[in-house]
Amino acid sequence: VELGLQSVFDVTGERINRCHTYAEFLYGYNKLKERGINICVHLIDGLPGENKEMMIESARRVGELFPHCVKLHLLHILEGTVLAKEYKEGKITPLTKDEYVDIIVSQLEVIPKEVVIQRLTGDGARESLLAPMWSLKKFEVLNAIDKLMAERNTFQGSKLK
Repeated sequence: VELGLQSVFDVTGERINRCHTYAEFLYGYNKLKERGINICVHLIDGLPGENKEMMIESARRVGELFPHCVKLHLLHILEGTVLAKEYKEGKITPLTKDEYVDIIVSQLEVIPKEVVIQRLTGDGARESLLAPMWSLKKFEVLNAIDKLMAERNTFQGSKLK
Protein backbone atom coordinates (compact mmCIF):
# COMPACT_ATOMS: atom_id res chain seq x y z
CA VAL A 1 0.00 0.00 0.00
CA GLU A 2 1.35 3.44 -0.89
CA LEU A 3 0.78 6.21 1.64
CA GLY A 4 1.16 9.86 0.67
CA LEU A 5 2.56 11.32 3.85
CA GLN A 6 4.56 14.07 2.08
CA SER A 7 5.86 15.50 5.41
CA VAL A 8 5.75 14.57 9.09
CA PHE A 9 4.90 18.17 9.97
CA ASP A 10 1.21 18.88 10.47
CA VAL A 11 1.71 22.59 9.74
CA THR A 12 2.87 21.56 6.26
CA GLY A 13 0.00 19.10 5.93
CA GLU A 14 -2.46 21.89 6.66
CA ARG A 15 -0.67 24.21 4.23
CA ILE A 16 -0.95 21.69 1.37
CA ASN A 17 -4.46 20.51 2.31
CA ARG A 18 -3.29 16.96 3.04
CA CYS A 19 -6.48 16.25 5.02
CA HIS A 20 -4.88 14.03 7.66
CA THR A 21 -2.51 14.53 10.56
CA TYR A 22 0.77 12.74 11.17
CA ALA A 23 -0.89 10.93 14.09
CA GLU A 24 -3.64 9.70 11.76
CA PHE A 25 -1.01 8.57 9.27
CA LEU A 26 0.75 6.63 12.05
CA TYR A 27 -2.50 4.99 13.10
CA GLY A 28 -3.15 3.75 9.55
CA TYR A 29 0.48 2.83 9.02
CA ASN A 30 0.55 0.71 12.18
CA LYS A 31 -2.72 -1.03 11.26
CA LEU A 32 -1.22 -2.02 7.89
CA LYS A 33 2.05 -3.07 9.49
CA GLU A 34 0.21 -5.28 12.04
CA ARG A 35 -1.31 -7.15 9.12
CA GLY A 36 2.05 -7.71 7.44
CA ILE A 37 1.24 -5.47 4.48
CA ASN A 38 4.19 -3.90 2.68
CA ILE A 39 4.02 -0.12 2.84
CA CYS A 40 5.58 2.52 0.60
CA VAL A 41 5.70 6.04 2.06
CA HIS A 42 5.90 9.11 -0.18
CA LEU A 43 7.72 12.28 0.87
CA ILE A 44 7.83 15.53 -1.11
CA ASP A 45 10.81 17.86 -0.85
CA GLY A 46 10.39 21.58 -1.41
CA LEU A 47 6.94 22.00 0.11
CA PRO A 48 6.08 25.59 1.03
CA GLY A 49 7.33 26.58 4.47
CA GLU A 50 9.75 23.70 4.87
CA ASN A 51 13.51 24.02 5.20
CA LYS A 52 16.25 21.44 4.69
CA GLU A 53 16.24 20.38 8.34
CA MET A 54 12.50 19.68 8.23
CA MET A 55 12.84 17.58 5.08
CA ILE A 56 15.66 15.55 6.62
CA GLU A 57 13.60 15.11 9.80
CA SER A 58 10.70 13.76 7.75
CA ALA A 59 13.02 11.19 6.17
CA ARG A 60 14.55 10.28 9.53
CA ARG A 61 11.17 9.71 11.17
CA VAL A 62 9.88 7.69 8.24
CA GLY A 63 13.08 5.65 8.31
CA GLU A 64 12.47 4.86 11.98
CA LEU A 65 9.19 3.23 10.94
CA PHE A 66 11.06 0.80 8.65
CA PRO A 67 8.55 0.83 5.79
CA HIS A 68 9.14 -1.62 2.97
CA CYS A 69 10.00 1.29 0.68
CA VAL A 70 10.09 5.06 0.30
CA LYS A 71 9.52 7.32 -2.67
CA LEU A 72 11.21 10.73 -2.52
CA HIS A 73 9.67 13.37 -4.75
CA LEU A 74 10.42 16.94 -5.74
CA LEU A 75 7.59 19.45 -5.51
CA HIS A 76 6.44 20.19 -9.04
CA ILE A 77 4.52 23.36 -9.66
CA LEU A 78 1.86 22.59 -12.26
CA GLU A 79 -0.26 25.01 -14.25
CA GLY A 80 -3.81 25.40 -12.99
CA THR A 81 -3.04 24.73 -9.31
CA VAL A 82 -3.09 26.89 -6.20
CA LEU A 83 0.71 26.52 -6.05
CA ALA A 84 0.97 27.82 -9.63
CA LYS A 85 -0.88 30.97 -8.63
CA GLU A 86 1.37 31.44 -5.59
CA TYR A 87 4.48 30.77 -7.69
CA LYS A 88 3.44 33.39 -10.25
CA GLU A 89 2.82 35.84 -7.42
CA GLY A 90 6.33 35.20 -6.06
CA LYS A 91 5.00 33.67 -2.83
CA ILE A 92 6.86 30.37 -3.22
CA THR A 93 10.26 29.52 -4.64
CA PRO A 94 11.05 26.01 -5.89
CA LEU A 95 14.24 24.26 -4.87
CA THR A 96 17.28 24.58 -7.10
CA LYS A 97 18.80 21.39 -8.45
CA ASP A 98 21.78 21.76 -6.11
CA GLU A 99 19.51 22.25 -3.09
CA TYR A 100 17.43 19.22 -4.04
CA VAL A 101 20.45 16.98 -4.59
CA ASP A 102 21.92 18.03 -1.23
CA ILE A 103 18.62 17.33 0.55
CA ILE A 104 18.18 13.93 -1.11
CA VAL A 105 21.69 12.80 -0.16
CA SER A 106 21.12 14.00 3.40
CA GLN A 107 17.81 12.16 3.54
CA LEU A 108 19.34 8.94 2.24
CA GLU A 109 21.89 9.10 5.04
CA VAL A 110 19.10 8.87 7.66
CA ILE A 111 17.02 6.14 6.01
CA PRO A 112 18.06 2.60 6.99
CA LYS A 113 19.81 0.64 4.25
CA GLU A 114 17.14 -2.08 4.54
CA VAL A 115 14.45 0.31 3.27
CA VAL A 116 14.04 0.16 -0.50
CA ILE A 117 14.22 3.56 -2.19
CA GLN A 118 11.85 3.36 -5.13
CA ARG A 119 12.19 6.91 -6.35
CA LEU A 120 14.63 9.80 -5.98
CA THR A 121 12.72 12.26 -8.12
CA GLY A 122 9.40 12.34 -9.88
CA ASP A 123 8.24 13.36 -13.31
CA GLY A 124 6.15 16.48 -13.81
CA ALA A 125 4.02 16.56 -16.94
CA ARG A 126 6.07 18.58 -19.43
CA GLU A 127 3.02 20.36 -20.85
CA SER A 128 1.84 21.66 -17.46
CA LEU A 129 5.11 22.01 -15.51
CA LEU A 130 5.89 25.60 -14.52
CA ALA A 131 8.82 24.86 -12.22
CA PRO A 132 11.41 23.65 -11.60
CA MET A 133 12.25 23.09 -15.24
CA TRP A 134 15.57 21.40 -14.38
CA SER A 135 13.52 18.45 -13.10
CA LEU A 136 12.77 17.46 -16.69
CA LYS A 137 16.39 16.30 -16.98
CA LYS A 138 15.93 13.28 -14.71
CA PHE A 139 19.21 11.55 -15.58
CA GLU A 140 21.16 14.72 -14.79
CA VAL A 141 19.48 14.84 -11.39
CA LEU A 142 20.21 11.16 -10.68
CA ASN A 143 23.82 11.58 -11.82
CA ALA A 144 24.22 14.62 -9.56
CA ILE A 145 22.93 12.58 -6.60
CA ASP A 146 25.43 9.80 -7.35
CA LYS A 147 28.23 12.34 -7.71
CA LEU A 148 27.48 14.07 -4.40
CA MET A 149 27.24 10.74 -2.57
CA ALA A 150 30.69 9.83 -3.91
CA GLU A 151 32.10 13.27 -3.01
CA ARG A 152 30.77 12.93 0.55
CA ASN A 153 31.91 9.31 0.70
CA THR A 154 28.47 8.44 2.05
CA PHE A 155 25.72 5.86 1.60
CA GLN A 156 22.14 5.13 2.61
CA GLY A 157 21.90 4.82 6.37
CA SER A 158 25.41 6.16 7.03
CA LYS A 159 24.22 8.65 9.69
CA LEU A 160 22.38 6.03 11.75
CA LYS A 161 23.84 4.57 14.91
